[in-house]
Order: sequence, then C-alpha cells, then structure tokens
Amino acid sequence: MPELAHGDIGLQPERTLLAWRRTILAMVVCSCFFLRWVPHHGWLAVLPAGLCLAVAGLAWLRLRRRYVAQVKGVRDETVATGVRVHLLLAVCVTLMCGVELVAIVLW
Repeated sequence: MPELAHGDIGLQPERTLLAWRRTILAMVVCSCFFLRWVPHHGWLAVLPAGLCLAVAGLAWLRLRRRYVAQVKGVRDETVATGVRVHLLLAVCVTLMCGVELVAIVLW
C-alpha cells in the first residue's frame, strides 16, 4: 500500500473522504425510511431499501481505494477526477428520490 502522507495544507483528500461518508450515511438513512413503510405497504418497500443499501455498500468499498488514489495524486500533483463514479451516484440518488415520490403520491 502506498504511503498515505501528502503535503496538502488544506487536507483536500480528508475533506473528500468526509463528504463521501456523509453521502453514504444519507443513503443508509434513506433506506431506513423505506423500511418504515414495510408495515403499511408490505415487502415491496424492502426492494428500494435494499437497492439503497447496496449502492451505499458499493460506495463504501470504493471509498478507501479512492482516498489512497487522491493522496497519491496530491503528492504527485496529478489528481484525476472520477466523473463516472459521481455521475453514477447522482443517478442512483435521483432514482431513489423518484421512487420515494411515487410511493408517497400513489400509496
């Protein structure tokens, strides 16, 4: 594993790590809201909760590898952006919000 030291005074990799953790926590909370609907709407509410937890789990697994890459990029002055990951997460969160809105309006 590469050394996790860098010379960034603003601690950019750490701020990004905290932002990802907040996003993952928000997704876990969102899945808990879906689980609250199980008594009223049956097991159909478990599907979006499971999807939300799966996306949060995938983001958590990718978090450490991305942090190491960012530290190395800051140290070597070659930070690359991960547009695909951010776009995928934005699409997943938007879809989950849409499912919640449909569930609220129709149920």
